[in-house]
Amino acid sequence: MRKPTKIFYRSLVSCLLIIGFGIYLSIRGVTPKTEFASVTGKIDYLDKTFEDITYRDKGDHRFIHIADYPLVFDVFIGMETFDLSPKFEQIDQLAVGDEITIYYADNTPLQRNEHIGINKTVQFIDMDDDVYFIRGNKDKYGGYALIAVGLLLVFTLFILKRFGKIK
Repeated sequence: MRKPTKIFYRSLVSCLLIIGFGIYLSIRGVTPKTEFASVTGKIDYLDKTFEDITYRDKGDHRFIHIADYPLVFDVFIGMETFDLSPKFEQIDQLAVGDEITIYYADNTPLQRNEHIGINKTVQFIDMDDDVYFIRGNKDKYGGYALIAVGLLLVFTLFILKRFGKIK
């Protein structure tokens, strides 16, 4: 018979990190617009037809750059049913030269080393008093899913420890 392995505490810490990241995402998913960082400026680049198969294969993203801002914003607009699309989206009505305000979150630790120079966390876009983009529920539901998976793994770890399969 195999000897139980000593992975309980390392696995438990990993589960707690998963739960913590889930909590972070779920909180970010319900954070009001005024709590996010923002940048206001004129659009000097707007790609409405980006379909580079090496990056995205459906053309369901728009890329916006604000003059004198160091990052390009990657805005997911979605095109398919159940793809966690934004609640509201009118990005294709924007044009180069429009002055907009983009509200965004910081990139997550998982996004920081992927596609440097691109911010994928746009939450809202406004122009004057009109709204052009409102984020969807992917952060909120993704956070809930991670919390559930983390809790399920913790429960599984305790069962395995109780039956002597791990130490």
